[in-house]
Amino acid sequence: MLRDGLNTSLNFSEYIKLLTETEAEDLNIKLNSCGYQSSDNLNDLLNTVELFIEDQNLSKEITKENLWNELLNNGYVLGDRILQLQSPTLYGADVEELQEYLSRLGFFSDPINSIFNSNLEVSVKQFQENRGLSVDGVVGMYTSIEIRKLLRPNLGTSLNEAVKSFKRDSNTISICFDVDNIGNYKEQNDFYQKIKTHCTEVGVSVYFSSEVNQDNNEENVVGYVNKLNPSLFLKFAFKESGLSINYFKGKHSLSIIGEQLSNTIGLDKEITSQGKSLPILKKTKSVTLIFNGNFYQFNIEELITKIVNELKDIYKN
Repeated sequence: MLRDGLNTSLNFSEYIKLLTETEAEDLNIKLNSCGYQSSDNLNDLLNTVELFIEDQNLSKEITKENLWNELLNNGYVLGDRILQLQSPTLYGADVEELQEYLSRLGFFSDPINSIFNSNLEVSVKQFQENRGLSVDGVVGMYTSIEIRKLLRPNLGTSLNEAVKSFKRDSNTISICFDVDNIGNYKEQNDFYQKIKTHCTEVGVSVYFSSEVNQDNNEENVVGYVNKLNPSLFLKFAFKESGLSINYFKGKHSLSIIGEQLSNTIGLDKEITSQGKSLPILKKTKSVTLIFNGNFYQFNIEELITKIVNELKDIYKN
């Protein structure tokens, strides 16, 4: 579901074209603070805002007020504001940064989703108790300073789910698939059967969060995958033209295994590999890849073999 609940018939490009010079400068500053390089040039702003909207899974009919709010939330760094459990729920880049840091320090093990929920509050309290701070679950100046003080400068950015995956036994690889139900029944069924048969042949436990002619919403898929906790979750999203792979990459966090798998497969198959912070990538605990394109044209057996061999090399090392 899109976070922007208020839709309008006015596309974002229309009101950006009407921005004053001061508003354009402010928009450019907000985009830069979110990690998007742009300029005050109108075309640059339009292209960069469109990329931001796509990355954040927002509607192109997002209101100007909501766009500015999303930019503001994604531009925060830890310490800019007080973080705590409240309603409406706090979310943003500073929450992602907090989750990533607490993950590195061993206090947080949920997916990095940029949302300040009750599990994150518990992690904050555990950290505060461990460091002799006031245990209130509120991340103010002192808690932020203590977190930063403990982080080693050379400690690489790593998403907790990717780190945990390294501990797996390379002989017990399991893969969960989610396939967009596109095409006729025979085409869909053949694709499922190829996956099942080849996974069995290469000794991989195979699961499906989707079935032929079954429409699963994202919430149910994420719930199923997190309960199953496979070595890898692969989503095949149908797209008429172009081939691409997405792995999780936030402003402060990264799925290392996801990036390695995506880049290796992408180079081998000349498929575009790109890190995204799409909801399904953020919410799943397992390493997750999204394949975009006409997947019925894939040599799925070859793809599975490539993925399994790469996973075994990763776990071995």
